[in-house]
Amino acid sequence: MRVAIQTVVMLFCIALISQFTNLDLMISNLFYVEDQSFILQGANKSLAMQLHDYPKFLSMGVAILFWLASLSILIFKFNPLKRYFNNTEVLFVSLASILIPVIIWITRESSAMHCPRDLLVYGGDYAYLRIFDAIPNNWEYGQCAPSAHASSFLWLSLILCIKKSSKTMWTLYYIGIFTLCSVQIMRGAHFLSHILYSFLIAHLSVYLLFQLLRARFKN
Repeated sequence: MRVAIQTVVMLFCIALISQFTNLDLMISNLFYVEDQSFILQGANKSLAMQLHDYPKFLSMGVAILFWLASLSILIFKFNPLKRYFNNTEVLFVSLASILIPVIIWITRESSAMHCPRDLLVYGGDYAYLRIFDAIPNNWEYGQCAPSAHASSFLWLSLILCIKKSSKTMWTLYYIGIFTLCSVQIMRGAHFLSHILYSFLIAHLSVYLLFQLLRARFKN
């Protein structure tokens, strides 16, 4: 329960920082060039798509592997991953690979905030709306926060929970995932806070899933 409370507090802190400071803008400004585009837009757009798509496809491939293993367990009572995971663990990882992206996607769909590249300050058409700002009348929802791209990888943290990984492994994991997600800042698709929201929402969801998994083992 302590982990869940800490995660919620951190979410609120990130929201306050986003609301009352210009940290998001300051970081995005580092990757905005004078020709009204971010460094991974325009001439570098193909590189941006590679950095965006290829890691996501790899993560999807791992998810599909767990889905197929789950079907094998449910239909044929055979676990092709039994060397590394028991049946319950395979099923829970498969569930996480679907549930985490869905939770983040549903949250994003209710977001009024637009992506950086759509904002007036970066040559777009919309005003910069912060998370606690009143939504103007007839406002077109931007549906940009939290980052759906980040959710492509964050479900993998359940594997670290199952394997009882060290703090060093967790640190390396989050650094690696943040590095993969930072392409979204460099192409104007997200602010830093959008990515951090995804991290914390996923962390809370995975923690709750892991508690269910532990309860399953106790029973």
